Amino acid sequence: MNHTRIAAEAMRYRLNLVRGPLVADDDWDLDQMASQSVTAADPRVDGAIRRLATAWTRNGLAPEALCEPWCGTDVDHLFATHPELIDAIDDILRVATRSLAA
Repeated sequence: MNHTRIAAEAMRYRLNLVRGPLVADDDWDLDQMASQSVTAADPRVDGAIRRLATAWTRNGLAPEALCEPWCGTDVDHLFATHPELIDAIDDILRVATRSLAA
């Protein structure tokens, strides 16, 4: 599994949830943010990716789809029934923004 790709797709999914006039994908370099979050070697990122991947596969989603854009009713159902996974994505985002600011 490519942790950087998983982190990028997780952040993309999260931003799509809050997209509006003040938040757009093109305002963020998600690949760079993902790389920063993974290379920061913060245990919160590792734990978040592990929680996301575990829930993903336990809910019957294909593991290789973690590295592709997260969309569709199965993905939406996963996050609707496991809202704590949004917190996991927010952990990744916090580490990424903190790493970029440093």
